[in-house]
Amino acid sequence: MEPRDHRAAGRNVLLLCCVAAAATVVLSPWLPADNRLGPDAVVAGTGILGLVVLLSVLARVSSRVNVLAWALCPLLAVVALVVLDLLTHDATVDAQIFFVFPVLYGASQLRPPGSAVMTGSALLGELVVAAQLPFTQTVAETGYVAAVLVTVSVMLTISTRRNARLIEHLERMAAVDPLTGLVTRRVFDEAAASAITGSANEEGTSLVLLDVDNFKAINDRYGHPGGDEVLVQLARLLLADMRRGDVVCRLGGDEIAVLMPGCSREDARLRAEQKLAEVRSHVFRLAGAEAVHVSVSIGLAHAPTDAEDVRTLYTRADAALYRAKAGGRGRVALAA
Repeated sequence: MEPRDHRAAGRNVLLLCCVAAAATVVLSPWLPADNRLGPDAVVAGTGILGLVVLLSVLARVSSRVNVLAWALCPLLAVVALVVLDLLTHDATVDAQIFFVFPVLYGASQLRPPGSAVMTGSALLGELVVAAQLPFTQTVAETGYVAAVLVTVSVMLTISTRRNARLIEHLERMAAVDPLTGLVTRRVFDEAAASAITGSANEEGTSLVLLDVDNFKAINDRYGHPGGDEVLVQLARLLLADMRRGDVVCRLGGDEIAVLMPGCSREDARLRAEQKLAEVRSHVFRLAGAEAVHVSVSIGLAHAPTDAEDVRTLYTRADAALYRAKAGGRGRVALAA
């Protein structure tokens, strides 16, 4: 019953409530006297509204109440419709039409099981309200309204689910580099900010930047497909023995970043030296089974030893990488 997007669900609930309230206030004077809102209906509606407001306030301070509020409030809306229709003795189409609103909310904001719950509760509420009519009229009107509610629910749920899958696919594409399978810069930046500002680990956070030595020469000799294959195999080497929580990112071209939360400067240096040796000894097989040996240069910085924020940490690691390349390549350099 918890919506996919809390803010979007809140906006939709507010919109539906405003439309229902405005329609009721504007059109109520045009209804027969017996169907107008009386004191009992106003008191009942106010009581249910007060309960919803109370749950909404408590939800801000308690995660358990928050879950309960998202589950109960939509159902309370159905209860409010039923109570108001019974107190006003109104079973006309004008009363029954508002049962579409809970169905719209469920189908557009909830996952399929939640949508089914809202549709089922709306159908039950519709049946209770229509029961005020003669039996044959109850059957006919319930059938008509139920057909509309179920159709709206099914079509909107299918459309919403398709859109949700599309969004998830696009988010995955934005988070993962399609060539190497490493995460993208956006994911890396979020992980780095979280590791530095949200971690109390006394070991700190280490950042390693590396790129392939003479990568342009590899592209010139073997073509871009050959260069791409080197990057793919290099990514596999880097991912092979990463700890849980480490983040490996392709920043662009042949530059790769490895974020290591909870890793001291010395441990990071040892790991970088080990990875440097692994890359040097690895045989990169390109198209045509030609063996290529590759080396990388590595720059390392540590927070809080070398930096207190993400930007400075990256700058220091990048400067160390530049010194490694200027010092002859194929080596690890630490931030000064």
